[in-house]
Amino acid sequence: MSEHDFPGLRRAAANLGARSDLGLAELRELLCRDCDFFHEDHEDDLECSCFRMLKLLIVRGALTPEKLAEALEPGGHAAG
Repeated sequence: MSEHDFPGLRRAAANLGARSDLGLAELRELLCRDCDFFHEDHEDDLECSCFRMLKLLIVRGALTPEKLAEALEPGGHAAG
């Protein structure tokens, strides 16, 4: 990965930090913005399995936007 990977996620994570109480719009901005299938006129009732899995991990507090961004840093890893 390079520093150019996931720019939308990095921007959103910088704003959201360690929060786990994210609304649907915030989750989509964090998790979907960089997806090739993302478009502004998304259907609110459609969610890919990756989105559902990451949303569940964030909502349950097992993962934060901040930790997700750290894990995606070039050469980086999320510390336990």
